[in-house]
Amino acid sequence: MLTPMQKDVLVELFNIHIGKSASLLSQMVNQKIILSIPEIELISGENLNLFSFEQAGIFESGQAVLSSIKYGKEFSGTAFIVFSLEKARLLVDACFGREPDPSDTNAGLSYEDIDVLKEICNVTLNSIIGEFGNLFDVRIEFMTPEVEFSLITSIDQERICDENRHILVLLTSFFLEKSQVNGLILISLNDTSIRMILKKIDGLLED
Repeated sequence: MLTPMQKDVLVELFNIHIGKSASLLSQMVNQKIILSIPEIELISGENLNLFSFEQAGIFESGQAVLSSIKYGKEFSGTAFIVFSLEKARLLVDACFGREPDPSDTNAGLSYEDIDVLKEICNVTLNSIIGEFGNLFDVRIEFMTPEVEFSLITSIDQERICDENRHILVLLTSFFLEKSQVNGLILISLNDTSIRMILKKIDGLLED
């Protein structure tokens, strides 16, 4: 639904403005983090299939961590970020300065771990959604993010987006000193929001 040039513009816009987010995350983990958005797709809600991302190798099989945040007012909706449980543990371990134990495949996340992960997701999603506020010169208010655990195959996709809405899918990469963590950001958009985005992108292309 996006042309290659429209995708390129969005990728460039996000990558320019997530430097502040990467800086905050670097302070949290006490090491340099490079945060990038290498890929963007726009799909209809009826075509959303999270299991397909697992099959494509974006997620490992098994549990996933889903964090969501609601935002408004003029430009409103819900954004989600999904990590495999293994990648979520890598991020949390980095924050606490712990060496990951690859042999401990059954390790979960403590309440303290979840609080840290919630803050990571909060910083990341605020940066991404905040860029829309900059684009449209509108104020965006955020609700407290929520974190939940599920299997990729059992995440309620209808809660993320019904068939009458659209999903902006962003593959995000966190480059740490010793590892790379991929996540998936899903932004639910209505027709009005889509038109706002496309109008702005096309205007930038004309300039």
